[in-house]
This record gives sequence, structure tokens and C-alpha cells, in this order.
Amino acid sequence: MTPTLVKLIDYSLLPFALLVFGKVVGLYLTASVFGIELGLISVPEALLTFRTVADQADLQVLSSYSDLFMFVLVATGFSYVLIAALKFHDTHIDIKTVNILARYNLLMLIKTSYELYHSAAVWVIFIWIATLVVFINFLAGTTYGFILIGCFLFSLLTSVAMLRDLFLEIELSRKRLLEKGLIS
Repeated sequence: MTPTLVKLIDYSLLPFALLVFGKVVGLYLTASVFGIELGLISVPEALLTFRTVADQADLQVLSSYSDLFMFVLVATGFSYVLIAALKFHDTHIDIKTVNILARYNLLMLIKTSYELYHSAAVWVIFIWIATLVVFINFLAGTTYGFILIGCFLFSLLTSVAMLRDLFLEIELSRKRLLEKGLIS
């Protein structure tokens, strides 16, 4: 395997874990907060051998808020990567920020383009997978529309912000190459 593929797999472990963990924990947290009876049944012919069971009347509440919890976990991880790309990118970090980070021994927050864009590519994919899960549940009638709209808007706006940073980085790289006379 190439180093890039290994890095992408490495970066995908945390978002995948947050996606699954968020949905499962979200189900149980929602059930406990709203006092909803939640059970498990065994399904031997299925990929996952256990399924949760709830009353049909409680299904929309369970699905909606567990989707929201799942999305918030993935969105938090993606927000960290986005903030790192916008504020702690080694090619365009402000010198005052470097001084503040150095004063508090936090220089490890400064990331290279290689680290940022590999990680960002994975997180963008997972934020849209989480949005797709919410969309599928909305189509099935088990998730509220306002949750889908919020997830979609967050995914769209943060993806655009990440793309803008990528285009800024490409422009900065082009200017550096022009200054060195490597391209015309």
C-alpha cells in the first residue's frame, strides 16, 4: 500500500468510530432522556446480529435525536480540522498566533498541507455520509426535517469553507513558484 492510502485509512478510523459510536450512544441517551423503552432482539440472518426495538410512536424521537447526536460528534471532529486549516496551517499562519502557541507550548497544533488535506478529505466524506444517513432516515419518516436542514446547511457551509482554504493554498503555492521562477 502507498503511504497516502495508509494515511487516509489511518485518518478515517476516528470519523468512522464517531459515526457508529454517535448513533449507538445517541439512541441510548435519547431513550434515557425521554424515558423510552428500548430493547434488543437477535436477528441471526442479518449482518448485525442484534437490533434495537422501540414503539412506533417513539421511533421518530429516537431516530431524530440519535441522528443529531451522531452528526454533532462528526461535525465536531470536522470543525477541528477546518479550524486547523483556517488558523493553524503552516503556510499561512499569522506570526502573532505562532507566538501565542509557542508561549503556551502548543506548536504541535500547527499542521502541514499534507496532514491537513488528507485529514480534511476524509472528514468531508464522513460529514456527508452522516448527512446522508440523516437524509435516508428523513425519507423513511423517522427523522425531523429541521434536523436534516441543519445537517445539510452545516455540511455545505463547512465544505465550502474547506474548499476555499484549498483554493487559497493552491494560489499561495502558485505565487511561491512564480517568485522562484519555477513556472511562468
